[in-house]
Amino acid sequence: MSTETTTAVVPATDPVTRRRIGLVGLVLGLTSLAALPGGLLWPSPSGGGETYTYADIQPLRDRWWGLLVFLSANLILNVPAQAFLTTYLVRRRGAAWATVGGVIMWVGTALYAVGVGGWAATYYFATGMDASIGTPVMEHVADDMFHLFAAMIVGSLSVAVGTVIQCVGLLRAHVVPRWIPVLAMTIALTFFIPGNGIAGLITALPMTAAAIGLGYFAWRRTQGG
Repeated sequence: MSTETTTAVVPATDPVTRRRIGLVGLVLGLTSLAALPGGLLWPSPSGGGETYTYADIQPLRDRWWGLLVFLSANLILNVPAQAFLTTYLVRRRGAAWATVGGVIMWVGTALYAVGVGGWAATYYFATGMDASIGTPVMEHVADDMFHLFAAMIVGSLSVAVGTVIQCVGLLRAHVVPRWIPVLAMTIALTFFIPGNGIAGLITALPMTAAAIGLGYFAWRRTQGG
């Protein structure tokens, strides 16, 4: 009686595919690194929580809008790239996990990007008004948490759940070192640790390392390695 361990093997591919996978891996790595300073630039609400006052945003309204637009566009590139490379690597064992997780991540990215865009625009235009008008608008917006954050919360949760599901597929497939999916699953910590400041930077580091590792091993797999 013998024991056999099955490992999914992706054969060496043609030069065009290698370049394409390399490009997607490069996008994944660069967008992961670009997102790192986001938490350091993120303002802290004066009253705590997630909502801001007119006085919080008005002095930095241009930075606020630019930061959110940049991070949202960055996410649109980053998450689908991660989902795509995972499904590329996981072909046999764990393939269903990788596929389902990827679909959830793509849907979550769309919802999150829409939510962030609406949040950025709402605060930007409210703080462009005189304080006597903008302050009540900001207060009214803060009282409607559902419409302000629903898309972002559902999108963020979907991306996190999809990432964890894909990590299960990676762990089952044995196509990358175990540390990659383990570090990627630290995305769950973002629901308990604030995303701004040093804490946000520390939380993002393991996910960034996992993304760079995933991109590298996906590209190496195209070489037949």
